Amino acid sequence: MTDNDAQSATLRQQLSSIVGSVPFGILSVSDDLEIAIINGEAVKLLGFVDSGPDDLIDLHYSHVLANIPELLDKFEKLIVSKRRRKFDLVNIKTTEFELNIKCRTMLHGSLVILEDITDEKALIHMATHDNLTQLVNRQHFENRLETALCKARCHKLPGAISFIDLDRFKPINDTAGHAAGDELLRRVSTIMQGRIRERDTIARIGGDEFAILLEDCPMLIAERITESIRKDIEKMVFSYNGKAFNITMSAGIAPINGTYNDISMLMHAADTACQYAKNEGRNHIHIIDLEQGEFEAHVKEVAWLDEINKALANNNFILYAQKIISLNPAVNSSHYELLIRMKKDDGSIVPPGAFIPSAERYDLMPQIDRWVLYEAFSCIQPGEAYSINLSGQTVSDESLASYIEALQAKYSIDAKQITFEITETAAIQKLDKTIAFINRLKQNGFHFSLDDFGTGLSSFSYLKNLAVDYLKIDGSFVKDIAIDSISYAMVKSVNDVGHSMGLKTIAEYVENVEILDKLNEIGVDFAQGYYLHKPQALEEITNMANVIPLKVVK
Repeated sequence: MTDNDAQSATLRQQLSSIVGSVPFGILSVSDDLEIAIINGEAVKLLGFVDSGPDDLIDLHYSHVLANIPELLDKFEKLIVSKRRRKFDLVNIKTTEFELNIKCRTMLHGSLVILEDITDEKALIHMATHDNLTQLVNRQHFENRLETALCKARCHKLPGAISFIDLDRFKPINDTAGHAAGDELLRRVSTIMQGRIRERDTIARIGGDEFAILLEDCPMLIAERITESIRKDIEKMVFSYNGKAFNITMSAGIAPINGTYNDISMLMHAADTACQYAKNEGRNHIHIIDLEQGEFEAHVKEVAWLDEINKALANNNFILYAQKIISLNPAVNSSHYELLIRMKKDDGSIVPPGAFIPSAERYDLMPQIDRWVLYEAFSCIQPGEAYSINLSGQTVSDESLASYIEALQAKYSIDAKQITFEITETAAIQKLDKTIAFINRLKQNGFHFSLDDFGTGLSSFSYLKNLAVDYLKIDGSFVKDIAIDSISYAMVKSVNDVGHSMGLKTIAEYVENVEILDKLNEIGVDFAQGYYLHKPQALEEITNMANVIPLKVVK
């Protein structure tokens, strides 16, 4: 070996030692097209599992680069042919790795750098996808939606967003366990992926909620794709550990166009449409109707949501009361229905019809009802009787009865002073829970009234299962009894059935003397309405030294 060869060998060993410590693959190809230097990382990334750097030194480049055809092809056509001095390859997939590759010519040969981006890709995937279904997640979906909305504005391309919510998903988790729920979500996501187009994006944006971005897609096609998914899910019978479930979905579709200022409004519009689909009986698709102001109504609901939360936090609700009058002159009782109002910062009073729909939509009624219960029990006067409304959401709360019993004990309330009003619709929806709730509190002496009676399709058949004391006849019938024979017949029918079951009847919406006369003619027991008493703040009533019973004008 000559001195020059010895010096070259020593230099190569030194360079090999240096490049051996770098975190990416490095190899150099000499002018003779043989491997001059290579580190262990490059050996691994090039796919030589059972070899080391020394095994590849002095081998021809074609043998060493053979496991990455794209790299070998570029190296031969550009570097060996001397057509170019450099090239880059991005996202090159091998059997085990994904690589970014750079090749640069040097004074004597070429340098190849291999960067392993496999873990980086995995991290990006984890950051942008849902771990359970492997669909894109909400954040990544919103990023793509932002781009799609910009394109729609600039290029006037049609598009749509479809919100999908599985119907009654919670009972599956409750009865079969969360593992079953997870498996169902994976099955559903597979069905959805099989129906969308290659350019569409589907995401899991919540527990059992999905969204599909349909770019360059007319509404008719968007509806057709969503409907095909709905039918496939409806046909699927999901079985888990011997239990079978029939699954359905509700979906809402909103167009991607200049109507919406940002993606937040667009997603709210699709979500609103989905809620309409659920309200229409579930297993439906609803396209947001801009002409009917559906989205604007939703925006108002969301605005009230903030007001409700603020009122709960700052105790900005106030109780009003309206007299319930006995139509029997011999009865001189004092009975009030408690009504909630919202007190705004400017001192104005907001009626319940403005904010209760939003409270029901966003499941805030249990909090509101508990506020009413606490305030009512804390200011109940001896000798007075009060009716307190309870929503269907609240009655379904299994801890409610205990809460009421605790309030009764704390304030030493005579249970006979309290009548709880439950709407017929709420009672029917979860009949078993309603029956259990009523029976428990009846044992303590509380009374119950079935509110809005007559609106249900099977009112009388359900009535015999509910141990109520009063029937409150739906006001939509009462207000017309003086001018409409059918309304009169309905009120009379409810009154007769109630009396045959030993119940007292109450008619609301008594707005004039003509209505009152008809009620007396029918034989209704109690009446309530603006003609008899306009609601006033409960504090005003309780502050009166002597509450003078209101007399019925006949």
